[in-house]
Amino acid sequence: MNLRKRARSLGLFCVLILSLCFVMPVHAEKNYVGAKKCQECHSDIYKGWLSTYHPYKFQRATKDTIIGDFEKNNKLVTEDLNATMIKQDGKYFISTKGPDGKVRDYPVQYVIGEFWKQLYVTEFPNGELHILPSMWIVEKKEWKRTKYWPKAVYQFKCSGCHNTGTQINYDKEKNTFDTKWADLGVACEACHGPGSEHVVADKSQKAFTIVNPARIPDPARAAMVCGACHTRGSTPDGKYDYPYGYKPGDYLDFIFAEKPKLHPDDTSKANRQQYIDWKKSGHAKAGVLCWDCHFVHQKGVANKAQTKLPGSKLCLSCHKVESKGVHGIHSVNNCVGCHMPALGKRAVKGDVHSHQFRVIPPKDSIEAGGVDKQPNSCSSCHFHKNAALDYLQNVLESRLAGNK
Repeated sequence: MNLRKRARSLGLFCVLILSLCFVMPVHAEKNYVGAKKCQECHSDIYKGWLSTYHPYKFQRATKDTIIGDFEKNNKLVTEDLNATMIKQDGKYFISTKGPDGKVRDYPVQYVIGEFWKQLYVTEFPNGELHILPSMWIVEKKEWKRTKYWPKAVYQFKCSGCHNTGTQINYDKEKNTFDTKWADLGVACEACHGPGSEHVVADKSQKAFTIVNPARIPDPARAAMVCGACHTRGSTPDGKYDYPYGYKPGDYLDFIFAEKPKLHPDDTSKANRQQYIDWKKSGHAKAGVLCWDCHFVHQKGVANKAQTKLPGSKLCLSCHKVESKGVHGIHSVNNCVGCHMPALGKRAVKGDVHSHQFRVIPPKDSIEAGGVDKQPNSCSSCHFHKNAALDYLQNVLESRLAGNK
């Protein structure tokens, strides 16, 4: 073939390629569409999701969402704080000293949570969101000091887990934020990934254009979908206190550094560490995942934790236990009480259960210097002064010997 024919053939080939670029669809980056769009096809799942706690992790402040007492029991005074909660003309304010040292009435524009505790968020003139210094403890109906005010910026510390599809839109030169969300709370795409490609896909391709965590073949990677938020730490550079940029199906380990708060025996003593506990458990080794025990899209059965069966009935649906030896101590076979002791604190002491699923013996408390330094399974119930730790340990050991 001479040079002229080769050039002509090459030219025709280039024209063909360019034509295909215009004819064939170009897949743009997936975008978030919001839970309302998901509702159009998944109305039952959407209604079930509304009965869970996830949608209410971040809400606009209204008379229907604020549960703290802004009218009667509305003052909080500590060594470093003097705050007054105010309700005026249907709006809510927290009057306190700001970062400039001056007392101001900060408007409450958003609330975080409402089931264990509720925190209050205000927006600064440059768009920064800040958690105000007083939070409402639901069980005790009292105000407590938060640790965030006034330095922590919500967009960098919390938004990745309390909101869905966060776009921070920070202008460093102007030091301004124009933050947007697909959903205020934890919605569909927080667990299934951005849905723009899914909503326009042909029916035959729907399943391949969205993430279903339960279908991820690697159990470790599947659990990371829940673990991305049920953990504690920061990005490797320390800028974000959540795995910034993570999307369901991604590998979590290299974009997030865990910084858990632990008891001496390596169990968690703070909220938001269920994933950290689970990884140390026999459940993790066996591939038992979060949704094997917990409902994802609907309210739990007779409990706060969205579990598929109440209390120990869930454990006994998989584990056969004979009522003898150590398992004969409690006639009700209280699996949760012994294997998931209440060790952590979300709002009040002991409102978070361990997810390592192992019994913590009294001897661990003895070795650590007391129950306050290291809780154990037995003392969670046997807290009377006569229930000495050495006595409880002897009872446990004698029962264990009876199992052999």
